[in-house]
Amino acid sequence: MNVKPSALIGIILVVGIFAAGLFYAAQNSGPKLYVYIWDTYADSELFKKFEQETGIKVVTEIYSSNDALMAKLKSGARYDIVAPSGNYVPLLLEQKLLQPLPESVSAIGKNLTENIKEPVYDPNYNYAMPLFYGTTGIAVNTKLVSEDITSWSQFFDRPTDEAPSLGVLDDTSTVMALASIAIGRKNCDGSEDTLKMLQDLLVGQRPQVKLYGSDGYFERMAAGEVAMQMAWSGDVYTARQENPDLKYIYPVEGVELWMDSLAIPANAQNTEGAAKFIAFVMSPQNQAKYSEFSGQIPTHKDTGKFLSNDIQNAPEFNIPQSAHTYVSFACPAEVVQAYGRIWENLLRN
Repeated sequence: MNVKPSALIGIILVVGIFAAGLFYAAQNSGPKLYVYIWDTYADSELFKKFEQETGIKVVTEIYSSNDALMAKLKSGARYDIVAPSGNYVPLLLEQKLLQPLPESVSAIGKNLTENIKEPVYDPNYNYAMPLFYGTTGIAVNTKLVSEDITSWSQFFDRPTDEAPSLGVLDDTSTVMALASIAIGRKNCDGSEDTLKMLQDLLVGQRPQVKLYGSDGYFERMAAGEVAMQMAWSGDVYTARQENPDLKYIYPVEGVELWMDSLAIPANAQNTEGAAKFIAFVMSPQNQAKYSEFSGQIPTHKDTGKFLSNDIQNAPEFNIPQSAHTYVSFACPAEVVQAYGRIWENLLRN
């Protein structure tokens, strides 16, 4: 049969397109793991290593606050892995938004460092596996701030004639916990006078705040866009690699001590893949790599030998013995609602 050259070219193109389609489908078929996680935990290199070892493709989506995580899960969105902070685990359990971890995953808990073993929110690791921990303090750009910052009062109570130069996280529970420390009250104190003191403190600070936001805030620190920033310790370490003028401060009143965990949502579709992911990430060598990426303190007791001297000696990595630490925990529902009203009114005005 004689075929015209133009027809032959057409056939080749059709076959080529069809083959490319099959190749694309093959590349995008197979098991997937949907991971909803903090932006500083989205380690593409580590996730690619997991994909190569398991054949499971990691699909990542980012959130910037525990409030955003809670809202997304309550909306019915489906993910296989999430990373809630410890004080939000009880709230997620109350809403039946997490499922039990497989026994093989819970067993990893016996390998955690002594100082963070058996967290009060889930001592038997039935629903959440501690991944990283750290503190929430103040990041100071020493090139922009001449005074010696040692106290939360210097962050919350700035001179009224000062231009807006502060960065504040948009995580309600974190802000309220630190504001409570600043006024000398216990976190979750829902008394009328304490709530008024918190509101007055935050409203008074409002004119000096340049931005309320957690998404991309460490890039803003690195770029010198804020003079002082309420910050999670590991993010300051990450930003300081680009901007050596940054200094992490442990205020004299104390810092929030937090822990982020890996958990499996109640409506997860790939629970087997989720269990493999947690086991993979929690191996000492992989968690050390993850720690170098995120700047956070790892929880596995055997990660030390895999960590660089730089991160092991970093001030953000070493909580001073003299520092007062306050463990963040879930507040009663009525206090959470009261905090929410204060926060919404603050951002609205």
